[in-house]
Amino acid sequence: MQKLFDFSRVPVIDNHCHLFDVADNGRNLAAVLSLSLNNMPGEQLENTLIYRKILLELGELLGVSGGQDTILQARTNAMQAGYQNYVAKLFNDVCIDTLIIDLGYKPAHVDLNEFESLAPAGVRYIYRIETVLDEIWRQKPDFNTAEELFYQSLDEALSSLNLVALKSIIGYRTGLEIMDRSRSEIKMNWLEDEKAFREYFLLRAIEKCIKHRLPMQIHASFGESNLNLLHNNPLLLKSLLDSPKYNQARLVLIHGGYPYSFEAGYLAAMYPNVYLDVSEMIPFVPLGLRKGLRDMLDMCPLTKIMYGSDGYVIPEIHWLGAKVAKHELALLFTDLVNERLFDLDYGYRMAEGIFFDNAKNVYQI
Repeated sequence: MQKLFDFSRVPVIDNHCHLFDVADNGRNLAAVLSLSLNNMPGEQLENTLIYRKILLELGELLGVSGGQDTILQARTNAMQAGYQNYVAKLFNDVCIDTLIIDLGYKPAHVDLNEFESLAPAGVRYIYRIETVLDEIWRQKPDFNTAEELFYQSLDEALSSLNLVALKSIIGYRTGLEIMDRSRSEIKMNWLEDEKAFREYFLLRAIEKCIKHRLPMQIHASFGESNLNLLHNNPLLLKSLLDSPKYNQARLVLIHGGYPYSFEAGYLAAMYPNVYLDVSEMIPFVPLGLRKGLRDMLDMCPLTKIMYGSDGYVIPEIHWLGAKVAKHELALLFTDLVNERLFDLDYGYRMAEGIFFDNAKNVYQI
């Protein structure tokens, strides 16, 4: 079926991504694309669909044909000829306008000023609360000191960085079933209950977001190999969402809940303060993303969905995410027009929202 839509020149706000290298560090492309924390053999890394996809798209972008070695050499040549120009070529190809960077994940250790000078896009930041919580849990000071360290860290980030959101990866640590306990209950035995400790400070961070009118991103999906997917179904957040104490917080479920994408879309349809992001599913699940997108859109208002790449370490992931998202959304919207769910004009308006306007409104950019 021929696509009815072309979103190639729609501007992009990448609402969830990470820092990438500011110079060619000679990284193994196939290894970078693996989410496993185990030592995976090269033969396995080079035979995933995402790796084959990035080779195919890079070959087309760089104007070369041939096998893996030819394409990788063309990539190396392009970076060595001018790394900043190479990054600009990637970003211009898919019209990336703004990056919203989660500062808590730093496999690429770069100076922020240097990154901002290199990136051919606007840069905004997200503060991940586990940056301080993991350190507090490791040190295990008295509870009053733990609170002081937590609030000091948040206040410093809010005052010194161009923050547009806070974020939590509590799903990686203790799961998404959040209980609201009193301070006195937590203080009594917090050293013996990591789950209660992390939930208590997540809720304090959400209160901070409400005060400062910032969204709170919450990882709700699959991820690297140190995550228990059974504890990351977004439906586990229901008790939090039902609490009137926190319903003024704009909560962005990062990665669209995949593979629980219908569940995530259902929550966004039921709660006015819940929004969804499509990163990691795009581009890391080349086949499942089609079902994930359909499941998400089945009930979720389209004005509550935002594009993200989850790009990290190398700029090609940020580029590939936008490339894949525009292609797949054009295919999906073509199906929805043919299924008589909406018309062409509406489809273009909603695509502009998903790639740009929705994030602009949610993060007040």
